[in-house]
Amino acid sequence: MTTIAARFSTLEIAADSQVSGDDIKYFVEKLRRGKESIYGAAGDWKDILGAFSMLEHPKEGDELDEDCDIEMLELRQDGIWVYENTLIPARIKNDFYAIGTGSGYAIAALHLGKSPKEAIEIASLYDPLTGGPIDAMSLEPVQAPPRRKKKSLL
Repeated sequence: MTTIAARFSTLEIAADSQVSGDDIKYFVEKLRRGKESIYGAAGDWKDILGAFSMLEHPKEGDELDEDCDIEMLELRQDGIWVYENTLIPARIKNDFYAIGTGSGYAIAALHLGKSPKEAIEIASLYDPLTGGPIDAMSLEPVQAPPRRKKKSLL
């Protein structure tokens, strides 16, 4: 499978790139930049590609197959969101979260103050399904517009 980790306070997300199937191992980019967010997904690669396509080019009535096997993490300016076999997200209240087979290792590393990229590196040491080059992305913080000075009546 894979491991994806995100931290809201730093607006960072990271993923391993290992995919295994049919007795081979190869590497892909598991993070995708949306209009105002970044997605990362774990699970069946065919289902992941279909979900990415639906999120990037939404159409009326889009739904994942009943037997689809994916988890997705989305990092937005308003938090971390998780999708579990659906296109309906749930907001994670924690500052950090991880999904995939190495998520337990990644969450422990995040809890100890590691960045999402460092958390994936640690997870790859212990989870045989997490590996390869690690990709990391971040969102630019939204800055409030400058305040206008009030004119003095004097």
